Amino acid sequence: MKRMKNKFKYLVKYSLKKKIDTKWFKIVNVLLLVLIVFLVNMDYLINLFGGDFEEKENIYVVDNVGSFTTFSTYFNTLATQIKTSEYEIILDNNILDDKDAIDDEVVVVLNPSNTGYLSGEIVSFDTISRTTYEMIVNAMNAVKSELVLSTSGLTPEEITALSSPVEITETVLNEEAQSNETKQNVGSIVTTILIIPFFILIVTMVQMLGAEINDEKTSRGMEIIISSVPAKTHFLSKVVAAISYVLIQGILLLIYSGIAMLLRNVLASTSTASAGTGMFSEIITMLSDAGIFSLLAKGSIILIVLFVTSFIAYAITAAILASMTTNIEDFQQLQTPLMIIMLVGYYVALMAVMFDGSIFIHILGYIPLLSVMIAPTLYLIGEMSLLGLALSTLLTIIITYFLYKYGLRIYKVGILNYSSSKLWRKMFKSLGNKE
Repeated sequence: MKRMKNKFKYLVKYSLKKKIDTKWFKIVNVLLLVLIVFLVNMDYLINLFGGDFEEKENIYVVDNVGSFTTFSTYFNTLATQIKTSEYEIILDNNILDDKDAIDDEVVVVLNPSNTGYLSGEIVSFDTISRTTYEMIVNAMNAVKSELVLSTSGLTPEEITALSSPVEITETVLNEEAQSNETKQNVGSIVTTILIIPFFILIVTMVQMLGAEINDEKTSRGMEIIISSVPAKTHFLSKVVAAISYVLIQGILLLIYSGIAMLLRNVLASTSTASAGTGMFSEIITMLSDAGIFSLLAKGSIILIVLFVTSFIAYAITAAILASMTTNIEDFQQLQTPLMIIMLVGYYVALMAVMFDGSIFIHILGYIPLLSVMIAPTLYLIGEMSLLGLALSTLLTIIITYFLYKYGLRIYKVGILNYSSSKLWRKMFKSLGNKE
């Protein structure tokens, strides 16, 4: 028994070494680190190299009505709310004396009107952006409103009350309800942080398992291994090694993300590109307001069990498929249905937010192999309860057990099979064999 355990450990270590102790693994992880750091700090890097976007857009005002302050105040308020480019509003009543000298400037002319209180003109060498144009028009309307009110004989307090925005209080009777926009944002973040890394790791694990098992079969090394250890030990060693590899790679990705966030905090403390510092704080605030952190705290253990069990299920399935094939080309064809299952789970998870309350998507959240990408998304956007998440995890555990029990029977027959002749008949026949 002890000797068999030693052989099992040796097979796991040997398999892991083949995956990790390679130049390609190191090169890929260096590239992953650089890529994650780049993506997380992309706005800072863009600002670091500079460009025209850093310059303020100058808007010159020719004020013939005495309302420059109103125009500039209202325009800057709009620019702050929209969080668009930075503007500088400049009063210059003589800038149009030489129109040929106008290059990148935008000139706004405020003229009195006998019929409409105010007429305006926008002068520029090139066409201006639609956003800038709309803000100028809105600022002009604010000037017009002030002119109308100032000639109405109203007191300053009445003018202020009339020109101030309406105070609106939103009351939602269902305290757990979230707006569709918030749900979509939360869903996008959940799929980006949880689902996409899981999808990438699963694809990598399936490919590596298939390549390793088929390499051993084509080199006839499988016969030597199986003569030394039972097929069950070999099967478990491949699954454990694959899961270990995925966990190591996942931990490395978390470390890379931590390095990227640490670098972002360092950059945020400098004076360069402070404009992007609010993005992550807004995301954290939005997730907190949506109750994501509370849901994660409640369902963290169940989510971990669901992810780990799903990794095991995919590893078992990949090992079974690899044992049935005689070369890597056949495995790539045979794994296509497995890839389709993963893609279905991925895209349904993305659509879960768009089709709010879909019964069909909710049902798919309980189907093993699909549920690992759908159930967490539904749970975190409030479409699935903690009990539902636990039920989805339980179903995955049950299916994983049966995959192992009956998959091992197929593996024992397929691992030493080097012919595609009557392979499926052999596989189905092996299901009836008892261990």
